[in-house]
Amino acid sequence: MKALRLKLYQETACYKKPLAFKVGETYPLPPYATVKGMLHAMLGANEFIPMRLSIQGTYEAKMVDYQAHYFFKKTDVAEFPLVLDGLASKPYEYEHMTKMPLYMHLLYGVQLLIHVEAVPEVLEAIVAAIENGNTHWSLGRWEDLVRIDEYELVEVKEIEERIRLKYNAYILRDVLNSLETELNAVPYQLNWKYEIKNGIRRWEKIDVGYVLAVSGLEFDADDDVLQDQDGNLVFYNL
Repeated sequence: MKALRLKLYQETACYKKPLAFKVGETYPLPPYATVKGMLHAMLGANEFIPMRLSIQGTYEAKMVDYQAHYFFKKTDVAEFPLVLDGLASKPYEYEHMTKMPLYMHLLYGVQLLIHVEAVPEVLEAIVAAIENGNTHWSLGRWEDLVRIDEYELVEVKEIEERIRLKYNAYILRDVLNSLETELNAVPYQLNWKYEIKNGIRRWEKIDVGYVLAVSGLEFDADDDVLQDQDGNLVFYNL
């Protein structure tokens, strides 16, 4: 089967956890919904496009940034602290707003290996958006710019020989549970797609383990794992 392999670089990135309020904690890799969102933005899509994703990568360091965050006390207010040139320069008295300092965790020197499986027309449209796009792409926050170092349509198949994990990766819990090797993996429930019910987003979540490359994890032909034509492991989310 064919997949689009992307090699991406981000100088800094924050893939903020949904329930992180007082501290902007980040996932170690972008969750599936975040990558899906970037791809859907490339396609100009306004509805879900079926696809499968494999997300792996590394980062050089984790930093802490100190930011001021504004909060609305009510859902319907006319106040807003932003103007066209950024934050308003003169002090205002806000009745329905408040602000507080917030620590944001940032990943530095992020390198990502992403495989996208979809029908050929969708993969070709993503390639066309990369080659002909007239805007920058971001992954995580809007300011977390992405540099696309490589993109290539590759063949993905079952592994035929023993292969060692090269990148930190999200791997389905079912796959990890089927391994004979006892492994320390960080468990996550990652958002994938949502339905709106009674005006609220109801997310479909995927159980994964975050596994470090230094774990020395290896896979062989008996494991439910794929590889691309250049020997990179592929761990689809579905």
